[in-house]
Amino acid sequence: MIEIVNYSPKYEKQHFEFATKLFGKRRKRRNPDYIYWKFRGEFQKEMTSLKLAIEHNKVIGQVGLIPCSLKIDNSSIDAQWICDIMVDPDFRGKGVANQLYEAAHRQKPITLGSDPSPAATKSMLRAGYKKLESSSKQFIPVYLGVPLQMKGMPYKLLKSVKNPFLSVYGQKKYQNEFKELDIVKENHHELFRMKSDNDLRIYVNDRFKEWRFQRFKDYYPGVRLYNLSNTRTFFSGYYHGSIYFITDLELEEASHFYSIINFILNLIPKKIDRIRFQNNINSSKLGSKLTTIEYSTKTSIIYYTEDKALADLINDRYFYYTFQDSDENI
Repeated sequence: MIEIVNYSPKYEKQHFEFATKLFGKRRKRRNPDYIYWKFRGEFQKEMTSLKLAIEHNKVIGQVGLIPCSLKIDNSSIDAQWICDIMVDPDFRGKGVANQLYEAAHRQKPITLGSDPSPAATKSMLRAGYKKLESSSKQFIPVYLGVPLQMKGMPYKLLKSVKNPFLSVYGQKKYQNEFKELDIVKENHHELFRMKSDNDLRIYVNDRFKEWRFQRFKDYYPGVRLYNLSNTRTFFSGYYHGSIYFITDLELEEASHFYSIINFILNLIPKKIDRIRFQNNINSSKLGSKLTTIEYSTKTSIIYYTEDKALADLINDRYFYYTFQDSDENI
């Protein structure tokens, strides 16, 4: 008989074995310290935000449910991001995923998902999830080989050739006039006022900032916030692996985007090969068409709720999504 339980010290060993089988030896996927941090639990305590499917005292599946607050108009409601849905291959086709979904949906009024895989999307739409319109995904390649690499084409000859079109960013002023702000003490969410009152978005309170914006060991670098002096232009971001992620921004003038990119290009280490961002400002590209590339598919935000009034309230709204809202890249 399959039982759904919460992650706790009692199941750490069994989960470690499960994660090793499904994720390999990537340590953060298996280590309790990372797991408690990622799912916003209290270390060494039972944690409702990671649910395990157990059979004969063996973990055969899991689902992550990162808690958050969804801002709707002038109020916010408890919500959760569904992520890391995994079932042991030996137990697939036996309804394990459905049991995990059912346990997840009982926990919060609404469950959100971001960019699930094609297979997960089909599964979740069958389970009753619906889609919301959201941002477009765009990136700026630092090297000419990056777009070729992403398309699976030969790229090694251009791997270390700097993108010549990046010179347009170096021609903009303000490049040395950004200052870093204290992201914890500053009311970060209120700095970015471009969001329409009608947009759905994640409410960034103090507890959320302590989790998603602060560095955590060597697993996650944390988010930094910068302001262009004497303007209402802000951006926040971090780098992870070979990518710099702009997590949010506000532009007093369109030309300030060039200043942001120039600042990042001078700030980041040489190993960064692209800058990625979610464009929530409008449907067109930010920056020059020669430098900014838009992904062919937009960000996919899905949700599940059994509350009809809530579903009617958010249906057909735009979801202002950023790289710091969910478990993106952690």
